[in-house]
Amino acid sequence: MMIAALYPYLVATHVTAVVFLVGGLLAQERIVNAISQSPPEEQAGMLAALQRFDLLVTTPALLLTWIFGLSLALSAGWLSSRWLLVKLVFVVALSALHGFRSGRIRHCIRTGAAIRRIPGADLGIVIAMLTIAVLAFVKPV
Repeated sequence: MMIAALYPYLVATHVTAVVFLVGGLLAQERIVNAISQSPPEEQAGMLAALQRFDLLVTTPALLLTWIFGLSLALSAGWLSSRWLLVKLVFVVALSALHGFRSGRIRHCIRTGAAIRRIPGADLGIVIAMLTIAVLAFVKPV
């Protein structure tokens, strides 16, 4: 099967992974905001459940988003496109937020420290996702 025939399937798989990634990131932030209201000694069990969710949903979605996104960029010859480079800045920022949040969850579970919210992270996720979507569909630059 030629790459052109696979293109719609790559797009569908990429978009599905993105939906799970963004949903996972937003859920993670909302749950952390709720957990952070509890005393540190009551947070461990909830953080462990959140870590399992991250390992089963958000992290695989992040990996699949990157794999299928890069596959699309390579197959379509977009690697030198400015719109893709701008989009990648936002994708890297979301990936970094996920890595930071996952690391903080692991640290808090290991040390018993209290988890803290990141002010504005949920709004940042939404703004980044909207920017990424516009750049991907419009391809303006």
